[in-house]
Amino acid sequence: MKLSSSIVVVLVLAAVSHSVPPQIQAETKIGFRQLTIVEPVAVQRGVSQQVTLRSNFTLNGTHSVFFDQPGVTMTFAEKEPKEATRSGRGSDGTPFAFDVVVSADAQPGVRELRVATDQAVSSVSHLMVTDYPVFREDEKKVNGTRDQAAAVTLPVAICGRVERAEDVDFYSFEGKAGQEITAELFAQRATASIHGMVVRGPLIYLMDGLMTLYGPNGQVVAQNDNFYGGDSLIGVTLPEDGTYCLEVRDARYAGSGRYVYCVELASRPYAYATFPLSVQRGTTTTAVAIGQGLGESTDVELRGTTDAGPGIVRQRLQTGVGETNPVSIIVSEHPQIVADGKNVSLETAHSLTFPIGINGRFPADDGVHYYSFDAKKGDAFLFEVTAQRLGLPLDCVLEVYDSNGKLQKESDDYLQSKDSKFYWNAAADGQFFLSVRDLHGRGGERFLYHLSAERSGQDFELSGEYYYAQLAPGTNMIWFAKLNRINAFDGPVEIIVEGLPAGVEAEPLTIPKGMVHGAIILKCAPDAKINASLVRVSGRATITDADGTTREVVHRGLVTCEQQSSGGGQARWPISTQIVGVTKPLDLLKVEASPNSVTLKPGEKQEITVRIERQDGFTDPVTLAMSFDYFTSKFGEQLPPGVTVGKASTLRLAGKVLEGKVILEASDKALAVEKLPIAVLAWVSITFSITTNYASNPIHLTVLPKE
Repeated sequence: MKLSSSIVVVLVLAAVSHSVPPQIQAETKIGFRQLTIVEPVAVQRGVSQQVTLRSNFTLNGTHSVFFDQPGVTMTFAEKEPKEATRSGRGSDGTPFAFDVVVSADAQPGVRELRVATDQAVSSVSHLMVTDYPVFREDEKKVNGTRDQAAAVTLPVAICGRVERAEDVDFYSFEGKAGQEITAELFAQRATASIHGMVVRGPLIYLMDGLMTLYGPNGQVVAQNDNFYGGDSLIGVTLPEDGTYCLEVRDARYAGSGRYVYCVELASRPYAYATFPLSVQRGTTTTAVAIGQGLGESTDVELRGTTDAGPGIVRQRLQTGVGETNPVSIIVSEHPQIVADGKNVSLETAHSLTFPIGINGRFPADDGVHYYSFDAKKGDAFLFEVTAQRLGLPLDCVLEVYDSNGKLQKESDDYLQSKDSKFYWNAAADGQFFLSVRDLHGRGGERFLYHLSAERSGQDFELSGEYYYAQLAPGTNMIWFAKLNRINAFDGPVEIIVEGLPAGVEAEPLTIPKGMVHGAIILKCAPDAKINASLVRVSGRATITDADGTTREVVHRGLVTCEQQSSGGGQARWPISTQIVGVTKPLDLLKVEASPNSVTLKPGEKQEITVRIERQDGFTDPVTLAMSFDYFTSKFGEQLPPGVTVGKASTLRLAGKVLEGKVILEASDKALAVEKLPIAVLAWVSITFSITTNYASNPIHLTVLPKE
């Protein structure tokens, strides 16, 4: 058995409310609650349990905890106010107690969680739901050798952590000859979206788990380093009766208090994939389960129920020896086929019809599969491979060739995924060939893929900076949306924000023709009460197809979180959740801009006056901006092309300075827009890599066309 990583987009649900004593003292320099780890990181289905959630900022005043999947509620359990002690960059955080209740029908797996307090909202942490009883490593007892191994009884979910460099944990259990055992490690998957996981240097980030199983005689029975990303998995048939020991460590002997893990250790049917990987929605299909302890017959049924998908879903498989763990499969709207594996050259290419889903596999190294199709000049197509999102190791490369074998286009990774996806337009009439291969030429039992092939047309994708927002009553906050316009689509796109908490609304925004970005301005009513919710940002547009017909298209935005990288830089990581909270007053009580309407002629400039009001005791500098920048990286923009911020602007408000100015300048080639909502961003530095963002009231910008 080997390895890969998986990201699943899931239903957004919320849970809980709980009142707590007030803050110990008034807070200044208020940033989002930077969560780290949950201990233990797993809770069994149908069980209530207390856990600790660590944070580098206090979680006093927590009133809600939200999860990206249903079935879990979590309530703040501290009886007295508690401050968080920050011991510098990379701190494990202060533990805060929470009571967790998991319903009996909750689906196993790792969940994202977000916290809302009366003062701020949080970054992402993780909690895992497991089928098995939880055994928690006792860090007061040494279990660093086989002789010191902590005894467990199968099935079990072992929760521990590799809390320091060179830490090694051992667990022992009784086994029988012929017994089939699976040990699955959740470490990277249980910490992947945590804001600050840098341990040391650029290469020591998430835990790179390695597991070794020792037999009764002390010899190695099985070992695995990477299976699901950096998470290990061992599947083995035990050779004899006796006491076995499982060793858990980091492959580099790295360690950190944030290196929490869960090992599900059991003797039950375990599947990590099926082949085919997909089923058409509204149908069922027979597949072969791939895994450990599945019995003599591995045939299973995949169910494409009408309420499942489309997309990646998780299903338990029914085998002759019992039910498996949930397995990720694809439910597609399109017909599905299985490639016969003989399409290894241009001459033997499998002919495509559109739309279609193809399931393929590379049983040996250096495999390449070819698919042929006819196209006319200007025809548009969309090709997408899914493998790593299903937990499979294939790092796919897609390539298009013409009938002479000349490369037309190549695609490797796409939007923070190792899975390939690309849009392609035929430059001439003819026959073309699509090839699929692994970037490193690898093959084996787990090198499976699903290829989606369909005709395309004008379209768009939405991403941006809309990870979290915290607003006090009567204030505003700004997010930034970004469009990827596909196949020359240049129409307007309406930005929709669903699920906002009571008292918060979004200024209507339509990104106009000629623009690929815009400002999502959130406004909190003066009488809004403290509350929070998970929200969803989407884009909606009317698109005209080649035949003249129109259709409404709605796409949910890709969500990413801020990740603190080595040296204090920032990276982005895909997540599922977006959170907005109404809070108590923050460091800036007001950011007012005037006028609230600006009209620019090409070559003209206009001045916007910005005045801030500070919370008592807050004296830190405030920076004004019209874009969201981090040093030389630009993460969000809102001004039309050709409109810039003039050098004469006053953008830094330090000391007793409460008023600044933003001078907007329009070039001769500035894009004409009418009443485009923009706002002045006012940001406060909380740490080297964290800011709290505020915004002015909306300003409606008009740029007149050039005469």
